[in-house]
Amino acid sequence: MPFILPRKTRPFFNAIYDPKNKNGTKLRLLFDEYYFCMMVGLAAEKYDPDAEFESSEITDAYPAEYVDSREYIAGLLFATERRRRGISAEDGAALEKLMTEYIDPMSRTHLNNEGIKRLNQYAAWGIEVMLDVMNKPVRLEEFLADYMECFHDGRFSEEI
Repeated sequence: MPFILPRKTRPFFNAIYDPKNKNGTKLRLLFDEYYFCMMVGLAAEKYDPDAEFESSEITDAYPAEYVDSREYIAGLLFATERRRRGISAEDGAALEKLMTEYIDPMSRTHLNNEGIKRLNQYAAWGIEVMLDVMNKPVRLEEFLADYMECFHDGRFSEEI
């Protein structure tokens, strides 16, 4: 299962995305856009099971810049799902069941197909929240400041 951008993601980020990024003032990877959306969905502990996605994948593995974060991302998914489902940290059987539902330590992403599918759904929720609480970015540095402010103020965790 590949990582796929939610349909509304590219239009939101188009002013701050440039794969060549010669002057270092733009996002260079589509996965950066995906990551920003995914983190919002995970923070809100909500996902969109009926999301619309682009017809083509962005990647089926982490870009080199994210490879060292694969355990972190898998752990965030696991922790988010545990909290969302109300699974106690003391319930070993339920934790093991949850782990096998999403985690594959032998895969390049440390996630199985269901894990990547769920991250895609979290990213889809994330872009909807971002569209609701943020202005469309024009400059990367302004986007990053606004993004962090939304986390700090709890705007990404509010109901939309």
